[in-house]
Amino acid sequence: MKHLRIAALAALFSAVVSVFGGAAFAAEVASGDWDVQKKRISGTWSIVEKDDGRYVVLSDDFKTRRAPDLKIFLSMRVAKDVTKRNATAGTFIGELKSAKGGQSLKIPEGVNLDDFSSLVLHCEQYTVLWGAADLR
Repeated sequence: MKHLRIAALAALFSAVVSVFGGAAFAAEVASGDWDVQKKRISGTWSIVEKDDGRYVVLSDDFKTRRAPDLKIFLSMRVAKDVTKRNATAGTFIGELKSAKGGQSLKIPEGVNLDDFSSLVLHCEQYTVLWGAADLR
């Protein structure tokens, strides 16, 4: 009986590894809500470490107003000090695929998160700050 349970657990583990290809590693580095909102933003964000790098991940319930080019940046300023004029002064992460729904944007290699204080959502075309969130 004991050997059957061990065999069943081993088979289950093997199935999980084969489904995920052994590359299922993901660890959350930071997460939170949007602390400063100039335009309504719902849902949460997180920074996740995966096998192939770090990502800014927007939750499945993420939603905001549409704009022509909503972009995510890392800023050295805390969220309350981010303005439409300095929102793009940090490191560009990527453009949103949609104004709603879960999505992941890869953080460029070599970016040290300790150098940044906030995550910024900004419409660059119209120089409109959507919102910001402190990383710590």
